[in-house]
Amino acid sequence: MSGTLLKHTALAAALGCAISGPATAAAVASQDVVRLANMSLEELLQTEVTSLAGTAASQFTTAAAMTVLTGEDIRRSGHRTLPEALRLVPGMYVARVNASSWTVGTRGLTGSSLTANRYLVLIDGRLVHDPLTSGTFWDAVDIPLADVDRIEVISGPGATLWGVNAMNGVVNVITKDARTTLGTLLQAGAGTQGERRALLRHGAPTGENSAVRLWASYASQDEFKDAAGVGIDDGWSTVRAGVRWDGQVREDVDASVQAEAYGHPTADFTVRVPVPGEHNQFQVVSGQDTVNGAHLMARVGHAPSSEAGWSLMAYADQSERSNIRFGVERVNSNLEYRQWTPWGERQQLIWGGNWNWTRDDTTPGTTLLFDPRSRSWSTLNVFAQNTSELVEDTLFLMVGSKLTDHEFVGLQFQPSVRAWWTPSTKQTVWAAVSRPVRVPSRFEEDGLLVFSYADLGLLTTGQASGVIVPLGLAGDERLPAEKLVAYELGHRIQLSPRVALDTSVFYNDYRQLLGVPPAIIGAFSDQASGTTWGGDISVSARWTDRWRMEASYSRLNTDIRGPVLAFDETATPRQQAQLRSYLDIADTMELNVAAYYVDEVPFRDVQDYTRLDIGLSWRPWQNTSVSLWGQNLLDSGHSEGSGAQVPRGLFAQVTVGFDD
Repeated sequence: MSGTLLKHTALAAALGCAISGPATAAAVASQDVVRLANMSLEELLQTEVTSLAGTAASQFTTAAAMTVLTGEDIRRSGHRTLPEALRLVPGMYVARVNASSWTVGTRGLTGSSLTANRYLVLIDGRLVHDPLTSGTFWDAVDIPLADVDRIEVISGPGATLWGVNAMNGVVNVITKDARTTLGTLLQAGAGTQGERRALLRHGAPTGENSAVRLWASYASQDEFKDAAGVGIDDGWSTVRAGVRWDGQVREDVDASVQAEAYGHPTADFTVRVPVPGEHNQFQVVSGQDTVNGAHLMARVGHAPSSEAGWSLMAYADQSERSNIRFGVERVNSNLEYRQWTPWGERQQLIWGGNWNWTRDDTTPGTTLLFDPRSRSWSTLNVFAQNTSELVEDTLFLMVGSKLTDHEFVGLQFQPSVRAWWTPSTKQTVWAAVSRPVRVPSRFEEDGLLVFSYADLGLLTTGQASGVIVPLGLAGDERLPAEKLVAYELGHRIQLSPRVALDTSVFYNDYRQLLGVPPAIIGAFSDQASGTTWGGDISVSARWTDRWRMEASYSRLNTDIRGPVLAFDETATPRQQAQLRSYLDIADTMELNVAAYYVDEVPFRDVQDYTRLDIGLSWRPWQNTSVSLWGQNLLDSGHSEGSGAQVPRGLFAQVTVGFDD
């Protein structure tokens, strides 16, 4: 095989982390700052990614709209939660609904915080979206960002190796190998609006080439206020703890085991709900959510050479979420195998399979009911993907497909074709056509979202009968999978040693869109269709060895057709833009500035806004840093997705590392 296809670090890709020798937490943190500050633009563009090909490949030559957020990018942004960090991704729509909830999505059809369900979120290969609504409960994935190695984000259909619902994008979070986080790290911060955060992490070697990391974190946020300045009773706090071990079980065989548990001591809410059994009666209820969960995951991988190998991963998780609106307890298990191997002179094949089983037990609430209350189902996904080097070091073709058997919709075939051309080491042109699907959520299959209660007699005969029934939006077990044919085209070019340009455009043709009837009352329908089209353009510039800038502009157009409420046409902003500056004032001082523009969102009655963040970080000693951030500095507060006002804030943080 040629040198280009051999440029894979297969074992690292299989394990989802970079394999490296032991280093103290303090030393690694300091080395990362120096390394990333001194990397040339070309070196940054050659960052290896795994989310598309399944094995490590250069981001610059990836045939997808790919963004890589390094741990250093996240640290210098000042963002302290995973959804907030995704604001750095061009075209990614991030709206903070209240103190603990976000709406996140890309390329349109984002819906709400519960129905932003056309993309996947994974942490170290573990799927964290919830099949109840096929959305992501972001308060349940408040992982320590200090432990994140990188976040790989694909805007557009996910690769062949991912299962269903990777329709509009994939967020793949990869955390650090325990062998790179030895020593003790203490991080503590506090800010306005009652925000408090603390992280204690300790790593220790357990053998010649193995290590363990233990950590515990705490975070809390006081309630937000509405436009009138009245508190909306949505304060929250979370406690999390975890352990991760990485090492070699024998030569060329690496293994990783990790476990985590979390709970929310505080999870306030205030909501207006219909009164069960009362005709057209409503009440405002305040209370506490129950939010907790845990998971255990293990993986092992063998790579006798850089071109061939295999990996095996298994995990199980448990979660609980309940309040007056609804309740659910879930157990989930997953088993996945992948193998990659070269064949012929210029061919690389990766294939594998994934089996997932889940069971939920729901508790009926005032606004969400399920019939049956308990249900279990399994999903089998097999895939094969082949990369061909058609012209040595210049023209490549990736063809693959996944075949999914899901209990809700049966067999689904999802092919994908990607091609890229690299006329020089400074330029890549790529194109892709994909046909992903989205499986209906449990809510769309078996749920009933109750808007009110009515007298059955008044509904049927016009005469009151005293029999009160719920009215709302009902699921339908006959719903098929949503289908999408996505067309993409992209171009990356390094204009000079200090400036690079990345452009992508797309056209998405959706079929059998699942939506709600115009009157909302009734059942889910699959009679809608729609299109979205637009693109992103981003510029990376390293003006000097001490000053780096990133800028992007995104445009989105949406057209929904059919007998459904077409709210998705106006539920996502048409335009977004951002400008970020990272300046090393001195060897020990950083100035970080970011401005984000978000267009209006009419469906949510959100006006366009510009957010300005400014941060100053000082490292008085090698293992110590002090940071101060001002965020949302241009106004006292603004709405991003509901009546809650996202406030202006200040946050100060101290990070100290200790060698053993």
